[in-house]
Amino acid sequence: MNELLIIENSKFRLFMNENRNWRKTITTQVRELPVLEKMLNQALHEKKDVSSGKLTMEDHFCRQLSVQQQDMKKLSNEIDDQQKRLAKDCENEIESRYDIDALCTQDILRERIKAIEKNYIDLKCNFMNFLSTLL
Repeated sequence: MNELLIIENSKFRLFMNENRNWRKTITTQVRELPVLEKMLNQALHEKKDVSSGKLTMEDHFCRQLSVQQQDMKKLSNEIDDQQKRLAKDCENEIESRYDIDALCTQDILRERIKAIEKNYIDLKCNFMNFLSTLL
């Protein structure tokens, strides 16, 4: 029962392509975060009679936008590390045929990007609902 999992080079290339697409998604979302912050600041400055409850929500959304940006940056760095590993595995085809860690890491990244995308969508939806109450 000494079977080994052989990972073909094409699978490594597939993972690399998947990672590139994730990077595009993260980049797009990271570019939107400052726009959302600007929208929040403008809405609060235009509204003269902002209650303390609204300011608490502003702080909440500022923190959440910051946390989202940090999480995206961390995930982006992890994707970069995985890309380097996969590129190396593609070059060293014989040695990397049994790189189970690359396969497991890819699965973990897939779950993390799914969670970050969901968090981003939820945050943006809640944020826009909050902004609509200010106007």
